[in-house]
Amino acid sequence: MAFIIRKTLSETFLERVRSAPSDVGFQFKPTHIDEGPVGKWKEVTFKEFYQECRIISYGLMALGVEPGNRVVILSNTRYEWSLSDMSILGASGVTVPIYASNTSADIAYVIQHAGAQIAIVENAEQFKKIIEKIENLPFLKKIILIESSAMALVGRDAVWGQKVLTFQALKELGRREEAKNPERFKKNLMSAQSTDLITICYTSGTTGVPKGVMLNHDNLMSVLEDCTQIFGKYLLAQKQVILSFLPFSHIFGKVESLAIYTFGWKQVYAESLDRLMANFLEIRPTLLFSVPRIFEKSFNRIQLVLDSESSAKKILFHWALSIGRKYYSAIWKKKKPPLRESIEYLIAKKLIFSSITEKFGGRLQFAICGGAPLSREIGEFFQIVGIPILEGYGLTETCAPVCVNTPDDVRFDVVGRPLPEVTLKIAEDGEILIQSRKVFSAYYQLEEETSQVLKEGWFYTGDVGYIDSDGFLHITDRKKDLIVTSGGKNIAPQKIENLAKSQKLMSQFVVHGDRRNYLTALLTLDQEQIIRYANEQQILFSEYAELIKNPKILLLAQKMVDEVNQSLAHFETIKKFVILPVDFSVEGGELTPSLKIRRNLINKRFKVELDSMYEDSLRVPLDSTRDIR
Repeated sequence: MAFIIRKTLSETFLERVRSAPSDVGFQFKPTHIDEGPVGKWKEVTFKEFYQECRIISYGLMALGVEPGNRVVILSNTRYEWSLSDMSILGASGVTVPIYASNTSADIAYVIQHAGAQIAIVENAEQFKKIIEKIENLPFLKKIILIESSAMALVGRDAVWGQKVLTFQALKELGRREEAKNPERFKKNLMSAQSTDLITICYTSGTTGVPKGVMLNHDNLMSVLEDCTQIFGKYLLAQKQVILSFLPFSHIFGKVESLAIYTFGWKQVYAESLDRLMANFLEIRPTLLFSVPRIFEKSFNRIQLVLDSESSAKKILFHWALSIGRKYYSAIWKKKKPPLRESIEYLIAKKLIFSSITEKFGGRLQFAICGGAPLSREIGEFFQIVGIPILEGYGLTETCAPVCVNTPDDVRFDVVGRPLPEVTLKIAEDGEILIQSRKVFSAYYQLEEETSQVLKEGWFYTGDVGYIDSDGFLHITDRKKDLIVTSGGKNIAPQKIENLAKSQKLMSQFVVHGDRRNYLTALLTLDQEQIIRYANEQQILFSEYAELIKNPKILLLAQKMVDEVNQSLAHFETIKKFVILPVDFSVEGGELTPSLKIRRNLINKRFKVELDSMYEDSLRVPLDSTRDIR
């Protein structure tokens, strides 16, 4: 299968349609009758996709979209997201993606800050968020509803009737507009320049107000060029099938959604996260873009299932793991495994590990993983069972990846070597600096913030790390997240939090201790498994919030924390912890839409709980002889 690289995404898209019009590029399950039989998989060829894009683009032009105008997409990952994104480009517009998990206030901020006049909105749930803040959005002229059922919210309101239309109505507008200038769509795509803006991606806001990252054709094509060099040989043997579930509003998902035009694979849209494992069995993907959380949850479930198995099955599984570890220990050291171990590993893979790989469809060659650190234990485990996880590193400001591991050289606790076009440098204070075509041009309407991170041709990432003797990048922490204890120790909380992820009953773990004299943690447990454990131990409780205060549950949590502490230096260990009754969430505001921790917000929201763990340290013993001034 031929890969396609051109100067712009527009040209790449047109060439894919020209060279492989009848190839299936997309697959999804319709959610409403307008798309086809609901609940049954539907396939769309590149030619059919092009024709649909063309009509929607003309519809946007009819609504007044001119070159450079911003159009918002507020939707979960689905076929219409990709359709809308390319249609906006066909009208020479600029896509402004917004996370479907965002609050109405965050949504209003992005729409207003970007100056978007049109918003493409998924459903009634998202439409309600805009309605709540519509008085703050005077420049928003039109709202296009992907799911027509959301029109019920409009009712007979004359004002809304003029402002809101369905996807189908937009297509009707497009057909009429197309007749006026049949060549305009293709001319728009052909005339695009490499420096033209294609998207403004707003950061998740871990450190404050979201910033609009301006990315152009050249930024994206640089990523795709490097990916063909690195991964091309692994992807040529067959047409790749991708199961997509990451939010396309995140830069990682955005690149995934657009790479289809270069690589020509089939993109299948997962129905939902709840249906993800069922979709794996139906679709049997060959390649996956993921975040660590998916594998962390799978790893913990596997451990829990194993705990419930008979002693014989446990012994057999651990034998298989030990064989796999011996086999890969040689590979990790760049040596050829002995013949006997190779044969034993093949047997273990077929008899034991196949039950795990089949849960992911049985055809997965590898998964590309980013967004957060992946623990060594989980990475090694999945490689041994037959699913290599290739950890990478990038930021919205670098159009996603600048470093990545490869199938031939998987390392753990590292994010790979730099992509061919990327130059890295480590500043004196450990900050990672990047020079590349992938680096964004500016934050939209934020000159001061732009000048703080773009200096003398380098992008200052705010991440701290180092490059080892083999050229692999190690990320130790965010520069602003580093904890400095009252004793002057610099501690990277992500290192400790990543270790905690391997504890099968642990759900979330956030370290605290800046300017304190020791570290503490806020943690949540796997509620379902804790309740099961309580029932097995005949622990009486009326509600979960009561259960987590039970001495037996506290002891169970302490044992997990103790295991984490065993891998840490004394000054890094967790001295105290508090178990919270509810997980941190995007809806609660503790997590960004890309599931990163909002550490400052958590510190403020749980100040009482955090302070309670330091009360003893604030008291001076009566027999103290220290001179306190």
